[in-house]
Amino acid sequence: MDAETVKQYFLQSSVVDHYAQACNGVGLWKSEEIIFTRLFKPDDQLLELGCGAGRIAIGLHEIGYEQLLATDFSRLMVKEARRIAHILGYRILFRVADATQLPFADEMYDGVIFGFNGLMQIPGRENRRYAMQEIFRVLKPGAYFAFTAHDREVHWRKGYWKEQRSLWGKGKQHPGLTEFGDVYYKTPEGGMMFIHSPTCQEVRDDLKAAGFRVESDKLRSQLCRESERVLDFSDDCRFWIAQRPA
Repeated sequence: MDAETVKQYFLQSSVVDHYAQACNGVGLWKSEEIIFTRLFKPDDQLLELGCGAGRIAIGLHEIGYEQLLATDFSRLMVKEARRIAHILGYRILFRVADATQLPFADEMYDGVIFGFNGLMQIPGRENRRYAMQEIFRVLKPGAYFAFTAHDREVHWRKGYWKEQRSLWGKGKQHPGLTEFGDVYYKTPEGGMMFIHSPTCQEVRDDLKAAGFRVESDKLRSQLCRESERVLDFSDDCRFWIAQRPA
């Protein structure tokens, strides 16, 4: 799997529309608000990666966070996020950026957010590690990085991954996939979406290799009960909080 193939999914108008509808129809998750308001002050300089059509950025703006730059590697997502913010009259900065090659100075941000499992939509473990290293670089010492990821070891996914391990053992996995934990599937919005489903140990090892200290990890369902709109929009995932040591 390569980055350009992944990007093409997020350049489809139907997918952009799906993420745009989430700005109003879903909004900021209750769990996200719990995590972000604990870690970040309203006047912190924050960077969001994988912002999509602006769901998190708009939600944070509405609860008082105004020093936020939201980025995505899909120019059409960024264009839609700007359009929605303009309609709402919100002054939020959006720009196109690749998480594995961030165009920002060292130690620039008080916090980084990579929501809705976006980090795991970067194909290749080495590339995800590049992204973590870049995030570490642009964070100020003592600052936090918050993100979500699926967890392939939770009990309701073990049956699926047992079947997948059998397929991989026979070499019958999708030919575009190279790492166990990769998934490539057709979505209701059309087209094929890539995502990697890691183990907790894999995430911990990658964060440690980038220099981070893991503060905590919890399933979303352990943090709160989300609204039906959120539950319809997304599966349960694990929140990770990592800190660049002071």
